[in-house]
Amino acid sequence: ITRIEGHLKIEATVDGGEVKDAKCVGTLFRGFEIFMKDRDPRDAVHITQRICGVCPTSHGTTAALNLDSAFGVADKIPNNGRILRNLIQGANYIASHIVHFYHLAALDYVDVTEVADYDGTDPELLKVKDFIARALAAGDMSMLAPFYPRYEGDYRLPKKVAQAAVAHYVEALNMRRLAHELSAIYSGRMPHSVAVVAGGVTSHPSIDSIS
Repeated sequence: ITRIEGHLKIEATVDGGEVKDAKCVGTLFRGFEIFMKDRDPRDAVHITQRICGVCPTSHGTTAALNLDSAFGVADKIPNNGRILRNLIQGANYIASHIVHFYHLAALDYVDVTEVADYDGTDPELLKVKDFIARALAAGDMSMLAPFYPRYEGDYRLPKKVAQAAVAHYVEALNMRRLAHELSAIYSGRMPHSVAVVAGGVTSHPSIDSIS
C-alpha cells in the first residue's frame, strides 16, 4: 500500500470473487522500542516524534501524556498548557488530514491531465495547465513531478470535477502551510515540535503570537 506513511502489505486469498482470507503485514522495523530503553524518560517526547514526519505531534503528545501520568501530574496541567497542547495537536491534525487526503491519496483518483485543455479563468488551474504544457513541449515527463510518474488510478471523475479537484489540490498546499505555521508558532517548529513536555508546554501565548 503506497499512499501511507510507512510500509504495509495486504495479502488476500480470493476464490470465485469471494475473499476467503486476508492479512495485514507490517514490513518495516525501526526499533523505537529498543533504542528508547535506558534513556531519560523526558527524551521520549522528542524521540518518538521521529516515527513520522506527517503526524509527529501525535506521538510527542502521547509521550507527554504518559509522562504526566508517570510523574503524577496528569491532574495538575495548567489551563494554558492544556489549551496550547490542544492548539498544537489540532493544527497538526488539520495538516495531517490535508496531506493524507490531497497530497498522498487524491492523485490515485484525480487525473491531473484533465487540466491540459482547461479553458476557464481559475488562476491556479491556469498555472497547472502551463506546468503541463512546459513538460509536454520539452518532451520530458519527469518535469511533471509529483504528478508523474504515477500508478494508473481509478479515474472515473467527470472532467469538470477532476479539474475542480486539481484546483483544491493546489489550494490545499497553502492551507497545509498555514496549519504548519500555526503549530510552529506555539511549538517552536514543525515538524518535530519542542514545546510539549511533561507537565504542559515550555511556551506561553503572547499578543503577537495570537495575532
